[in-house]
Amino acid sequence: MATTIKVDRLVLLQALTAKLAEQDQLRAEYAKAEEKYKKATETFANKIMTLVKGGKLEVANTNYRSWRDELEITIKVDKGVMPTEPEQPKRPDAWLHDSDYEELRKTIKLLGMTADPSVPASVYKNVSQWL
Repeated sequence: MATTIKVDRLVLLQALTAKLAEQDQLRAEYAKAEEKYKKATETFANKIMTLVKGGKLEVANTNYRSWRDELEITIKVDKGVMPTEPEQPKRPDAWLHDSDYEELRKTIKLLGMTADPSVPASVYKNVSQWL
């Protein structure tokens, strides 16, 4: 005998919406951390160039990469003179891959469009990865 299980659509929708809000917050915080890192990296590079121009660091080699339009400079450095390099932020462990994030958004939209008070357990099984 088969048992049919139904899951309350509104409860599921609320849980998925909470997960989406959590992801949005993680993404906003990560974007701020990335922007801060970019600024810190620019400051770090400027400090290095100031030390090179001031003669405190010796340029060992330069290499222009035309295909990337960038100049690579190798320097000899005394660790006591070298400023601290900024650390790149890591994505949080709870971060959803972009395709999963978009799928979550689409699922919430779809569940919001239906009028049924409950959804089959198979739907719950498919979306439980985000809960």
